[in-house]
Amino acid sequence: MSATLPLLVTGANRRVGLALTRRLLAEGQPVIAVYRDDPGPLRELEIEAYQVNLAEESQRDLLLQQLHERHRALRGIVHNASVWAEDGLDNLRLLYRLHLEAPYHLNLGLQELLLAAPRADIIHIGDDSATRGSRNHIGYAATKAALHNLTLSFAEALAPTVRVNTIAPGLLIFKEGADEAYRQATLDKALLDFEPGAEPIVDTVLYLLSTQYATGSTFTVNGGRHLRHGRR
Repeated sequence: MSATLPLLVTGANRRVGLALTRRLLAEGQPVIAVYRDDPGPLRELEIEAYQVNLAEESQRDLLLQQLHERHRALRGIVHNASVWAEDGLDNLRLLYRLHLEAPYHLNLGLQELLLAAPRADIIHIGDDSATRGSRNHIGYAATKAALHNLTLSFAEALAPTVRVNTIAPGLLIFKEGADEAYRQATLDKALLDFEPGAEPIVDTVLYLLSTQYATGSTFTVNGGRHLRHGRR
């Protein structure tokens, strides 16, 4: 993996984003970390980091300005920042701003730095629900579906220098406080019925950063849930 240019990771201070940041650094890949609130373990890392509420356009504008001032090129962007919100109009607006507007804005605003690299990648962390819907989280699934579509358009617009792909995870890490009944019911939805943690997504990101012939694609990492879901 080339360590010459930094890779931007959003939502880098917890869960998948933190695991990915640590792995990239261990592989010798410089990371620019973006986080919304408490940096947490990022304080312990030698890293360029920015506190940004990506749902706010003015804060995204400031981030873009800072990145253009400090860098001439980027290795890529991993759009990992996400929010799990209940349905409702106000929450839908938040989901839209974070899951769709922010990646769109950053991709456009940083395309000059991406195209200045010999090879760059944009990786959108989507969701398995984008292709099947979710009766309990309609807005979340819909905005993730829009993010998947964004991949197709940017892949065509930025080829061949920039590869643009989506990773669509299913269950990764249970939230704290999830009861045993919920855990078991969720595990039963997949053919591989265990809690995988962040590693499958981290591994897929590293694969996409190294593979030569993938763009405009969605890589589903859901333990076979789509097969079991189709039987119900």
